[in-house]
Amino acid sequence: MANKLFSKAVLGNLTLENHIVMAPMTRNRATTDHAVTPIMATYYAQRASAGLIITEGIAPSPNGNGYARVPGLYTKAQIAGWKDVTDAVHAKGGKIFAQLMHTGRVSHVTNMHEGGEVIAPSAIAAAGQIYTDTEGMLEQPTPAR
Repeated sequence: MANKLFSKAVLGNLTLENHIVMAPMTRNRATTDHAVTPIMATYYAQRASAGLIITEGIAPSPNGNGYARVPGLYTKAQIAGWKDVTDAVHAKGGKIFAQLMHTGRVSHVTNMHEGGEVIAPSAIAAAGQIYTDTEGMLEQPTPAR
């Protein structure tokens, strides 16, 4: 069994160094405007020996990024930051996939870029509160749609 775990694996057109996959973990290490930070590149590069790394959830749009300090992938700065991350992982021979996520109704406009709105399949607020960097705990808002 150990021999297979540490043997090369084929995933589509990728050859992975081993059968180990690092599962995505939310880390909240981005800036308040959802930009990637240097510590994120260091973190992922340190784990490049896994056969495949799956990143923490990354919002593909301002409307999908309703948690505090979760990275996005929709501005030039964010794209450049993720390029730094992938370059650091690739420099160590690793493979990395982005996990795209959308926070849906469990989010808050206070955690979004200006102009972002809480969007979900239905205009029903989630129960409870959500943490925001600027105002602490707030009630879940009703999604716009």
